[in-house]
Amino acid sequence: MGPALDDETILDQAIAWHRAQDDADFDWDGFTLWLEADPAHRTAFDSIALIDARIADHRATLAALMPSMEAPSMDAPSMGMSVPPVAMRAPRRRRWIGGGIAAALALAVGIPFFRPSMPPPVDYRTGPGQARTIMLKDGSRIALAAASHLRVAGAAQDRLALEGSALFDIPHRPDRTMTIDAGGQRISDIGTRFDILADARMMRVAVAEGRISVAPRDGGDTVELPAGRQLLVDRVTRRGTTAAISPGTVGSWQQGRLVYEGVPLSLVASDLSRYAGMPVKAGADVADRPFSGVLIVGDGSGLVGEVAQFMDLRIVHKGGIVLLRAGAR
Repeated sequence: MGPALDDETILDQAIAWHRAQDDADFDWDGFTLWLEADPAHRTAFDSIALIDARIADHRATLAALMPSMEAPSMDAPSMGMSVPPVAMRAPRRRRWIGGGIAAALALAVGIPFFRPSMPPPVDYRTGPGQARTIMLKDGSRIALAAASHLRVAGAAQDRLALEGSALFDIPHRPDRTMTIDAGGQRISDIGTRFDILADARMMRVAVAEGRISVAPRDGGDTVELPAGRQLLVDRVTRRGTTAAISPGTVGSWQQGRLVYEGVPLSLVASDLSRYAGMPVKAGADVADRPFSGVLIVGDGSGLVGEVAQFMDLRIVHKGGIVLLRAGAR
């Protein structure tokens, strides 16, 4: 594989392919191979095609603004030949669109001059009881837990967003800082192994190796979290607390065990929803009650009853939701 091409080179190639499409002997096989060689090729070609279409839409305006502008002949560039003005070239506009001319025309009528853009975000989702492993191009490994959603964005795949739960194993890279948005917090300075669980009310991040920085996404104090510590953030009150954990328990859900050390019952209920196959919520009267213990996932069917028995709770079925309330029957 050859060295990566810069944006200018890719853009020049896209312009050349776009112009050549008027040729009777256009190399469609070569064009297809070029498009498939790199996603940036498709982005660049689409950008040039869009500029071409917009120029066509503004042809009358361009003719009025630049009545004497003539594009150099693409068929005989060194022969001193001239071609008709822009306004007369509608049937063969691919012949005169080029880097400098396209930019000048775009500026003249306020048309954005598109460069190859960032790749679109990629979304990964899992259903109840499902899990999947995601490998990023820098070697990062992400185990996405059940009923969770991970979005990966950025040319370097370094801007992530999580809803649900995932275990991250991120290699240290001094030349970049990955960020993960989860539960209203932004986790950064990553080169470590840690687990995140985030729902509408709470966010927990637990570090098994290395160190991470956590700060509110909309600004606020940063918390440095080393290995063997967890941070719990209440999204309603915006209050966070840290506590010691056993690094070996981080990501234990991959081995079929849910291990908790002093986390609110509301967060446990979110996990139960992922594995029990039904929405589970902790009532307001018990949502903040701390829970410590180990649950064996199995098929998920017995998790709610196990927690209810352990914490002396009653189970209420209401509107398709399983609600944990104070006071066992």
